[in-house]
Amino acid sequence: MINSNRTSTPLLAMLLCVMSCVFAAHSAAQQLYIADELRVPLRSGMGGQYRIIHRGLVSGTQLQQLQTGTDDSGVEWTQVRTPEGQEGWLRSQYLLNEPTAAIKLARLEEKMSQLDGDQSQLLQTNDQLSEDKARLEGSVEDLQTQLQQVQSEYANLKKLSANAITLNQRHKELNENYQLLQTRAEVLKADNERLQTGQRYREWLFGAGILITGIILSLILQSMGRRKRRSEWG
Repeated sequence: MINSNRTSTPLLAMLLCVMSCVFAAHSAAQQLYIADELRVPLRSGMGGQYRIIHRGLVSGTQLQQLQTGTDDSGVEWTQVRTPEGQEGWLRSQYLLNEPTAAIKLARLEEKMSQLDGDQSQLLQTNDQLSEDKARLEGSVEDLQTQLQQVQSEYANLKKLSANAITLNQRHKELNENYQLLQTRAEVLKADNERLQTGQRYREWLFGAGILITGIILSLILQSMGRRKRRSEWG
């Protein structure tokens, strides 16, 4: 028993030491990230020896290119004009031919927000069209029922009436009513077809918007991947 206790005490101390080291290593391995925002100085001439005339050109600033050149150390510089009209030189490595990923992402988010609004509007319009369609179908059924009643009444009058003049007059009235109801039925049928066509168009428009958004997002992700690889190579 005594030997066993003496042996376990150093082992326990070693175990506590190892756990402390693992915890310290885990704390030291905390992940960090470089800030995405970049500020580029604008100089009065083509080289690092010239004075800085603007210290804060942030990432995504749109500039107008005036000319390019190389300094004595072989570094390429570009003369630009800022949106405020200030002209100066900066290293060409900070310039891109297209908007930054942050700008593209903001534009995509704006487009997604717009598509969400369009989707809500389309869903609301689709519900309204469905209600109108159901109401028109009910009206068509009612008109068909009325037509059947008129035709039945006409057949009965023609069979039972002995007065030809009265029968002819009633026939004329029923025929006019029949023509009127037939016209209304055709109008309602045309409106129903128009609503169905509009519903299919909106469904196609919604699907096309989702497809375009997916293509834009894919292009942005591909562009960010290529830029990251170029940065790692550089």
